[in-house]
Amino acid sequence: MRIAQVLIGSLVLFQSVSLYAESAKQCLKYWNEPVEEIQVLGDVECEHVWEFGQNSATQNRLKLLDQLNLKRKNGQWMSTGNCKQVLYGSKKYNIYRAYYKEDRDEIWIAYDNKNAFSYFRKIVAPLEEGTSPGVVLSCASIGKNEKSRHALNSYLKKNTSVSMEIYRINDWNHENYK
Repeated sequence: MRIAQVLIGSLVLFQSVSLYAESAKQCLKYWNEPVEEIQVLGDVECEHVWEFGQNSATQNRLKLLDQLNLKRKNGQWMSTGNCKQVLYGSKKYNIYRAYYKEDRDEIWIAYDNKNAFSYFRKIVAPLEEGTSPGVVLSCASIGKNEKSRHALNSYLKKNTSVSMEIYRINDWNHENYK
């Protein structure tokens, strides 16, 4: 009986590891999609991550947090309350960034009224001295329209030096963009 329990436990563990790896693999596949034409319209005010779900307009972003297993009421969250608004095709999307103040894990979200897509980068300390910190990547999507993903990818690749594979300090800041 004990052997059967160990076998079942091992099977569940291996399945969950492979599901997580597939998720990260799929997120990297999304990240490696080609850049598309967007226009940055400027800064707009937007809700902080800890305010998600307090009104109907932010429900899609709250669902993203739930999918990523993140809590909006985590005291570590930091945010400016500003988004970049971009035009992709004929649709406007807001690009939002928030991060944990101590370990710098961060979430990027592109959203409109019905659709949203996000990447969450968990920063991992480098294994060797002199190398860049790694990233454990996860992503989530709400809605049927994939354009929010394309808007986010294109914004990050054209206007920042953010990578979903490695982390560099202030890579989100356009003034540090290479």
